Amino acid sequence: MIRPLFWEEGHLVLLDQTRLPWEERWLRLRSWEEVAEAIRALRGRGAPASGLAAAHASVL
Repeated sequence: MIRPLFWEEGHLVLLDQTRLPWEERWLRLRSWEEVAEAIRALRGRGAPASGLAAAHASVL
């Protein structure tokens, strides 16, 4: 099972779903601004992924 996002070494790692299925690309987001931009650009698809990303952004 692929986790679409997870916390690692103080930053959020998000699967860039705009590249699927041709490429598996992971984004390392280090600020709430980067997370907000990833959500706006629909890098992580779906309401649950957006909600989890936003929750992690509050820690950054």
